[in-house]
Amino acid sequence: MTECTSVVPTPVIELKIEIISEVSAFRRLKNEWNALLAQSAKKSFFLTWEWQFHWWEFYQTIGVKKILHIIVIRDVSGKIQAILPLYKAAVRSIFRRKLHLFYFIGSGHESSEYLDALILADHDPQIVDIALESLQQSGTHGLHFSDLRDDSFLVPVLQKWAAQKTIYAEKRDWKTCPFIPLQGDYDSFINSLSKNMRYNIRRRTRNLQKNHGVNFRLTETLAEAEQAVTILYDLHRKRWATREGASKFDDPQREKFHRHIAPVLLQSGYLRFFILEVDKQPVATLYCFSYGGHVYYYQAGMEPEMEKKSIGMVVMGKAIEASFDEGAHEYDFLRGLEDYKFRWTDQTRDTFILEIAFSKAAATHFAAQAKWRNIKKQIKKVIKD
Repeated sequence: MTECTSVVPTPVIELKIEIISEVSAFRRLKNEWNALLAQSAKKSFFLTWEWQFHWWEFYQTIGVKKILHIIVIRDVSGKIQAILPLYKAAVRSIFRRKLHLFYFIGSGHESSEYLDALILADHDPQIVDIALESLQQSGTHGLHFSDLRDDSFLVPVLQKWAAQKTIYAEKRDWKTCPFIPLQGDYDSFINSLSKNMRYNIRRRTRNLQKNHGVNFRLTETLAEAEQAVTILYDLHRKRWATREGASKFDDPQREKFHRHIAPVLLQSGYLRFFILEVDKQPVATLYCFSYGGHVYYYQAGMEPEMEKKSIGMVVMGKAIEASFDEGAHEYDFLRGLEDYKFRWTDQTRDTFILEIAFSKAAATHFAAQAKWRNIKKQIKKVIKD
C-alpha cells in the first residue's frame, strides 16, 4: 500500500513596493509608521517617525546632497508590512569616481543608535527578498549602514544575502553602549553596586539636600522643553570651557535641531528632560528619551562650580530612580566609554557598520578603505608600544 502525503501549498501574499522620495509623503506616514514600529521585530526610539522625519526635515540640505529613498512594502489590503528608511548620497572613491550609496536616515549629524528596518515580527519571507532586490536594482553602487546592533534584524539578513550573491560585504565594529538592566527597584539596584559607589551616591545626595534647597524635576510643558534646551547648552558650554578640546554637541546646527525637536518629542511622550536645581538655580540637566520600556541618556549639562559636590552623580541617580518609577526595564547610556558610566554598570552592547558593494567600483573603494584602516591601526599600535 502506498502512503500518500498531501502537500498544502504556501500561500503567495500579494505585495506592493513603493519608494517615498517626497517629504510630503514621508509626513503622511506618521501614524502607519509608528504603528508598524510598535509591532516591529526590532524597536528603538531612534526609529520613531518623530526622530526620523524631523532629522530628515532638518538635515536633508546640510552637508552632502541627500535624496530621500524610503522603501515601503504593503500587502494587498494596503497595510504596511515593512519600511526601510534610507537616503542616497554621493561619495568620492579612491579613484575620484563618484559613488552613490544608501545610508540610514538618522546616520550622521546626530548620534542615532540602533538603526534598522521596521518589519513585522511575524513577517512573510517574501518581504525581505523584495526589499533587498529593490536595493540592488536601484542603480546605486552599494550601501553603508551604521549604528546596527549585533542582534539587529538586518545584520544577519544582509550578510546571508551578500554571501548568496557573492558580493563584497564587510561588518566592522563601530561604537560601544553601556546600559543598565532595570530589575527590581531602585534601592535593590543601588545595593548591587560596589560598596564605595553605594556610599558615595547616598552620602553625596544626602549632603546636597542637607546644605541646599534641592529640587529634581521633569520637563512637562512646551515652554519648559524649549527652556530646558537653553539650560542644557548653557551648562554644557560652561563645563567644556573648563576643558581642553571641543564638544561635538556644541554646534549651532545641532542646537537648532534640538530646539526644534524637543517640544515635538514632549508632545509625543518620548521626552525625558531631567533638571536638578540647587537653591532654585539649574545646575545639572540630563537630556533623555523614552520608548518601549527603554530610557536613553543622550546628553548632559553640568555647572562646573558645583561638580565638586558630585551633582553629576546625584542627577544621574535621580534619573535612574525616575526610570524605575515609570516602569522602564533598561537605562541606556548610549555610545561612549566614559569612566562615569562604568561606575553604574559593567554591561555593554556594541554597534556595527555594514558595507555592501553592488558594483566593482564600490567593492574596490570599500576594500581600499578597510586596508587603510588596518594600516592606521598598525601605526597606532607601533606608536603605543
